[in-house]
Amino acid sequence: MSVSVYFSNQIIQIAVGKRAKRGTLQRVYTTIAPDGSIINGIVMDGDALAGHLRSFWQAHNIPTNDVYLIVNSNKIAGKNIEIPILGEKKTIQFIKREFSDMQREESENTIAYIPIGYDKKTRLKHLYAELAPKEQLRELMDVFTAMGITLKGIISGEGSIIGYAQMTLAKQFKTFILQVVNGNLVSNVLFVDGEFKYYNSVRCFNEIGTEAYLEDLARSLNQLEQFMQTQKIESQVERIFVAGTSGNDINVYSQVVREHGVTSPCELLNTGLGVGTELQLSSEKALFAVSGLYDQGANSNFLKHFSLKDDSENLVDPRMKARVIAVATTFVLMMIGFGVALTMKLVRNARYEELRDYNVKPNVVQQTAMYDSEVERRDALLSKFNSINTINETLDSYPVCSDEIIDVIETTAKGYAEVEILSFNADEGKVNFSAKAASVNDIYKYIDNLLLEDIFKTVEHTGYTYDSKANLYNIHVNCTLAGSVGRRSEEE
Repeated sequence: MSVSVYFSNQIIQIAVGKRAKRGTLQRVYTTIAPDGSIINGIVMDGDALAGHLRSFWQAHNIPTNDVYLIVNSNKIAGKNIEIPILGEKKTIQFIKREFSDMQREESENTIAYIPIGYDKKTRLKHLYAELAPKEQLRELMDVFTAMGITLKGIISGEGSIIGYAQMTLAKQFKTFILQVVNGNLVSNVLFVDGEFKYYNSVRCFNEIGTEAYLEDLARSLNQLEQFMQTQKIESQVERIFVAGTSGNDINVYSQVVREHGVTSPCELLNTGLGVGTELQLSSEKALFAVSGLYDQGANSNFLKHFSLKDDSENLVDPRMKARVIAVATTFVLMMIGFGVALTMKLVRNARYEELRDYNVKPNVVQQTAMYDSEVERRDALLSKFNSINTINETLDSYPVCSDEIIDVIETTAKGYAEVEILSFNADEGKVNFSAKAASVNDIYKYIDNLLLEDIFKTVEHTGYTYDSKANLYNIHVNCTLAGSVGRRSEEE
């Protein structure tokens, strides 16, 4: 029996079944982690998280062997790459070079990847490769070690859901979207002509189940359509498969999606999941955990290319033999000196008795206890300090609408449109503005220019309207800023 556990934020999902090329699901569990113990896949309070999971594990008699962890985290980077046919070691080296702009020290990160296609003309393999910080993986393993569980693997949520879609939906459909709704997080996977092309994950800020929430889900699809337009992909999306919502919502959601200009039919996901209505619904809501029951190959596992020991400890020292000889020689000399040491034993014993009497004095014992207490207090404060630093790093990843950003928006519009900044949503990192021009083509040329700016994660826009009084076309634009954009200029 295999177990697949999904971590992201507070909602923890656990799928139990048989792990194979086509996994078999038996049970699904969901629990809520202690508040603040894990944020964006980063362990903030390992003791609290391990204690909660240990109790939950025992209460539900969950197996402790063959356990895999699926983790969603913005600390894990992924990208599509093309690579010639190489051996495993050279493949890993090639991938590391692809991520060279993101690595500070090679020993700080580790690699995982899954194959997603092959071009017969160029003889290049297509891979989805990922880079994860080793320190983050160690902290995740420590949580399970505290529970008495040794993880068999750690797989990213992004890579796992892509592999799942490739092993199930891609067998029946060529161009499709898999949308996974998980609380206030919605993830979209785009396949084109049977091959993975694009993934995005968007946080929803409206109340779950409301019409505004469905609007958030529908808007997340616009990023995929913009990607297809930018890449000049002409294939039409056959289906949009939705997991994590109910059959009652799907009809309403289909109408909302059409209102956003997406004409592809929407339907509930029912491929490759559990048998029975109750298990089917549970598996859809815990699809990230369920995807971990689908064996996507050893190289999808970060632990395949990562050791519990530091990399430096795994290297074979060519001078090891010489060191062993030196140690043996030292041992012989020590044995010779043993006779001399034996004669000094009585003197040392006398000194030892004197020191022991000193250590048991009441005032010395009291001072030692005070020292231990201060050390414990210092360690507690250091732990809180490290937690605050991690939270600050996460907050610093949110963008800021600075003068530099506004200048890019206005400069890009020169010669095409007049721009008016309407608002900035700090929670979502979105800049809302209107663009006016005498020609519709000028407006869309301006939108194309915005799509080329790397400071924007997404560029969304509504249809244009015509102002007959001003003889101008008007369009509203929402730009989502890339992570931490504008922070540097703000600090300066």
